[in-house]
Amino acid sequence: MRYGRGDGVPVRFGGMSSNAPVRAGRPGRSSLFAPSTLLLVLAAVPVAAMLFEVLRSPRLHFLDYWSILTRVTEDDGSLNPRGVLTYQNEHPMFLPGLLFWVEAKLLGGYNQVLGLLDVVMVGSTLVLLRRLLPRELGDTKRAALTAGFSLLLFTTSGLHNFAFGFSGAGWLSANLAAVGSLVLAWKGRQVGAIATGLVGCACYGTAFAVWPALALVNWLRRERARWVVGPLVIGVVVVLGWALTYGPRPSLDKGDLLGLDSYLAAVAAALGQLWSTHQDVATGAGVLAGLLLAGFAGLAVRRRLGDELQHPQTPWVGVAVYAAGAAVMISAARAGAGLDIASTSRYASIPALAACAALALVVISWPGFSAVRVAGAVVAVGLATYAIGSVQAGHVRAQYAKQDLLAIAMRTGATTVVTQLRSKVAALPAARALGLYPFNEDFSLGCGTHELGDVIGADALTPLRGVSATERTGGNLDTPAVGDTLINGWAMVADKRVDCVLVLDRAGTVVGGGITAVPRPDVAQVLGVADPRLGFTAVAGPSTAGGHRVVVSAGGRFYQLASAGEQSPG
Repeated sequence: MRYGRGDGVPVRFGGMSSNAPVRAGRPGRSSLFAPSTLLLVLAAVPVAAMLFEVLRSPRLHFLDYWSILTRVTEDDGSLNPRGVLTYQNEHPMFLPGLLFWVEAKLLGGYNQVLGLLDVVMVGSTLVLLRRLLPRELGDTKRAALTAGFSLLLFTTSGLHNFAFGFSGAGWLSANLAAVGSLVLAWKGRQVGAIATGLVGCACYGTAFAVWPALALVNWLRRERARWVVGPLVIGVVVVLGWALTYGPRPSLDKGDLLGLDSYLAAVAAALGQLWSTHQDVATGAGVLAGLLLAGFAGLAVRRRLGDELQHPQTPWVGVAVYAAGAAVMISAARAGAGLDIASTSRYASIPALAACAALALVVISWPGFSAVRVAGAVVAVGLATYAIGSVQAGHVRAQYAKQDLLAIAMRTGATTVVTQLRSKVAALPAARALGLYPFNEDFSLGCGTHELGDVIGADALTPLRGVSATERTGGNLDTPAVGDTLINGWAMVADKRVDCVLVLDRAGTVVGGGITAVPRPDVAQVLGVADPRLGFTAVAGPSTAGGHRVVVSAGGRFYQLASAGEQSPG
């Protein structure tokens, strides 16, 4: 097997040329229970787990999605082409912005749809990385590395980019384009590599780092000078074009004095964040990862200067350079903001690629390691990284409940609450025109069959009284029941949290709703209840001037709470 231009230059693998015969495996090794098959099954587990995470994430989009939608969409729901060619937090999210409008127009604007696309993009990246593994490694080592790559690319540290579908649409599409570009360059398809790199630059700014990576890969492959200089020139043009057009830069600088150490620490933390959310530990891990990758890059340059053979490490050096370049870009932009890069999970895809490159380079460079040792070490690294990420994943999941509250605020027109929950009121007209969730038939208050506009009679309501040693059902409003504000309180029925919460007007019409299971350890401690999630938060539209009533439901019965200040725990 030969890589590269097809000009007869063999690829050296370890101590032998790729033209050397490959030892045939024993009969039956391709059976269902062969190690390579089991390892590929393991590789599918993180993919399936992430699909589950996406499907249970909120329907409503998060954060910056609404800013982008406002720019790319007119109030009547039509596309604003000029808005597509604008920057989001300095990044050229041109193609993701167009994708958001198309998905909203055709599929209803669901967060999970973008999340599923993110899984597809990372799955495609995984396939491309596997294609860079030389067949001389053997089935077991290639399968082990594939499993390790899957655990790293779909790590729980990176849940943000899947659960917040809009975020992954930028970061992960840029990574896919960058890796695809490097694969094409390794196969000698230079025009396709450049075109794919340009596509990546229209997805997210981290793709700018692909140009030096392409140039290095082509130089290591002894390509013609134009394919080495060309990517560098294109990279300079792209960066200059960005610098001249992205407009006023939002100030993130806290004014602290920075030194070279500040930027180096930020780069290291970006590369090491998969292994710790603590800045110091992540920085240390990143330093080790950076030194390892730099060492392999140096060896690649040394080989290039020493012989005419191409080496299977070459494309992996390109992946490492891309990941390191993206980490440098992130750190240069965020070092002055005082941002804790180690605990910012949206950056996790970059160190994941760097770790994939490091694993591949180690295994390819030392072919003498047995398949069993390689499989054990690679899988151990992948599983450990996956488990460590659960802290970051927990932070992401903790934000799900507020999206349900935001959906109710949007649907009821509670614009003050919409802003308070970090969304864009300006996006609401376009969302209504396009029929995005929550402005479609899939919206629900999550309280049985009761929805906005339904009427609940006074005879169906049971007043909640004070909690005592014998009466273990009660609740209270901590804030006034006023429209377009967050209405907070707590309630329990028979020592258990309630199922749902609704807001009624004077006539008993449902005009709002909310979320339950809000942590209230203070109430649980006073009442001596084991369940700390007795709280709720509700919201109603601004058009209902007064006389609101808050009711909760448990076991199919409705209970009305007293007004704020009329009752207290215990």
